[in-house]
Amino acid sequence: MKRLLVVAALIATLAACATAPSGAARDPLPSWNSGGARSAVVEFVARVSDIGSPDFVAPADRIAVFDNDGTLIIERPAVVQFEFLYSRIRAEAPEHPDWADQEPFAAVLRNDRAALAALSFAETGAIVAQGQANLFQNDFATAARAFLDTAKHPRFDVRYIELVYQPMLEFIDFLKANGFSVYVVSGGGIEFIREFSEPAYRIARDHVIGSSMKISLIDRDGRVSIWRKPGWQSLNVGPIKATNIQLHVGRRPIVAVGNSDGDLDMLRFAHDGSLPSLVMLLDHDDPDREYAYDDAPNAREAAGLYGWSVISMREDFRIVFPDKP
Repeated sequence: MKRLLVVAALIATLAACATAPSGAARDPLPSWNSGGARSAVVEFVARVSDIGSPDFVAPADRIAVFDNDGTLIIERPAVVQFEFLYSRIRAEAPEHPDWADQEPFAAVLRNDRAALAALSFAETGAIVAQGQANLFQNDFATAARAFLDTAKHPRFDVRYIELVYQPMLEFIDFLKANGFSVYVVSGGGIEFIREFSEPAYRIARDHVIGSSMKISLIDRDGRVSIWRKPGWQSLNVGPIKATNIQLHVGRRPIVAVGNSDGDLDMLRFAHDGSLPSLVMLLDHDDPDREYAYDDAPNAREAAGLYGWSVISMREDFRIVFPDKP
């Protein structure tokens, strides 16, 4: 009899768990404050994933794209990849004594942040070419992983890949749980981002779209290997973000999230499609927990014009980084 009572109690407990509302069991966006941005995410996903909804979108067309720097991960005082390139310039400096008086390398060596922020496109290209060209792909990947494993942010004193935005990680997981395919679409280097997209974002490396260097196939010790050459194969900025989404995905996204004017064409590409869309712009307005800056005057104007959702880091993010209030 006692055994029967125990079994009956267990069955009752399981039944109660099965009938409890799923929202009560687990909040998919616990790091978001209640408000318009959070509601926009939840309501849109519900509309397009409910087969009975007039806005239902088939899973194959549920494509979401996220910018990287400043949308998924911190980008101040400089984007993570540039911190990596600066570290490579400093490491190679003993072999190039002339760099001490040669810009832009001299600015890197004296850590002149104001000068680095003001570099021309050509000067930036010189740093990129020196820092990530003229080496084999495997060697580049090894150097990138070593940097990501050890380098720390100057203000927060943790590894850069720990400074991802927790609410955005939850957003990505929520989309994937509802049948979305999620891509990182960045102006940053595709191969650099691939070295941390899976551990940091849980996004597979083949779902990264970014800028790419020219490459060639070279025989190395009897085995063909990829050689990284100076010059861009594809500079994934502005309208090229949209055309590269078409090239690599073959479908127009219905969710697009960015934080700067460099994302505007990608955001428009999602908005202007024939399917329902959710377009969001992250506003960096929280100097206490992150930084306050505005790189999106044109995108902000477009958000007002088209009714896109603006995410306030200060108001909409309950926490910003994992394990930090």
